[in-house]
Amino acid sequence: MNPRSWRFYVAAALVGALAGLIGAAFHALLDLAVSERPALEQWLDSLPVPSWFSLMLLCALTLMGSLWLVLRFAPETAGSGIQEVEAILGTHRRLRWHRVLPVKFTGGLLAVGSGLALGREGPTIHAGAAFGQMVSDWLGRDRAEARALIAAGAGAGLAAAFNAPLAAIIFVTEELREEFDYRFTTLQAVTLASCLAVIVSGALMGQGPQLPIPVADDGPVPVGALPLFLILGVVVGLIGVLFNRLLLAGVRSVRALPTRRHYLLVGAVGLMLGLLLSYLPSAVGEGDRLVATLLRDQTALLILLGLLALRLITTVTSYSLGLPGGIFAPMLALGTLIGAAFAGLIGIVAPALDLAPTFFAVAAMGALFAATVRAPLTGIVLVIELTGDVALALPIIVACLTATFTAQAMGGRPIYSELRALNSNAG
Repeated sequence: MNPRSWRFYVAAALVGALAGLIGAAFHALLDLAVSERPALEQWLDSLPVPSWFSLMLLCALTLMGSLWLVLRFAPETAGSGIQEVEAILGTHRRLRWHRVLPVKFTGGLLAVGSGLALGREGPTIHAGAAFGQMVSDWLGRDRAEARALIAAGAGAGLAAAFNAPLAAIIFVTEELREEFDYRFTTLQAVTLASCLAVIVSGALMGQGPQLPIPVADDGPVPVGALPLFLILGVVVGLIGVLFNRLLLAGVRSVRALPTRRHYLLVGAVGLMLGLLLSYLPSAVGEGDRLVATLLRDQTALLILLGLLALRLITTVTSYSLGLPGGIFAPMLALGTLIGAAFAGLIGIVAPALDLAPTFFAVAAMGALFAATVRAPLTGIVLVIELTGDVALALPIIVACLTATFTAQAMGGRPIYSELRALNSNAG
């Protein structure tokens, strides 16, 4: 191996380590925000106004602060950042890492930490890609190696967010396939960065699956039950197309607003967010705690359907605001709700099957990701790594592929391609 290759791999390792650090820091601060929320509400109770009203005002101010950071310093940090990374890799534009890193981190903390239905993976992916550009600038790498380091950083950011290195590697090669320079050295760089990110973040935040659910204790899924996962895939594929269209319509509507009205809308959503946090917290937030609850406990069908409709609205609204945050985690929550509701219907129609609801919830989690992002391999591996259960691989594959085929047959397009097209038209 020549010295140039060694220097390139060292650069990729540095990018992965930095992505792991920022991913761990972001995760820790978000966990702190959630854990300290009861103490905050207790302090708000001591004020001469109702605590729910104070929380509404606080959420509104927090979200408006996040929007100010984005509009004032780095408009490209709006949303998840994945479509921005794709655009950077597909053109000769440079990633403004000196602006993206502080704005994406701080604005993401304000937006996701406030309780919006946004995911932490968007900021970590964008930040990881920014580290790729930063290290490339520091070390004077050429354009081809810079693009490879940006892609490696994006994968490392996803790996750090979910403790899922395999899904991160597949995501780069599957989602970024049109922009990714697929060679042995670049793939090695992505692999190295993703593994280093998980090692660093795991050392700081703990290792293992994010949602360690003992699904296998319920026994394997019978082969005769696999047609049910075909039906589930069709249902999820249809919902995935609807989700994408609603999300794009929301983003277009908000972008058409003048700046002043944009601030007013964000403030109004902040007020509603504070109210939901006070009385119905399961309707907002990333959804990881909701997913863990749904996979562990059974919930009444009507409650699941109501919560699904409400979280669909809050997820679309949250992302449409143009604040830093991803949609992976909220999509996983929506998928889990769909699967749990589907299991409830199966329990009513065919109670003799006696299949665990977790089977359908986990499969639908990956299927919705596959239908919306149009990255079935990533969805399959991501869910397996999140739950730590390979026994459900076959039903997950069946549901993911069926959901992808259904979305394609319905004319749906990958969400990040659509968001990137919106950005291009706006530019």
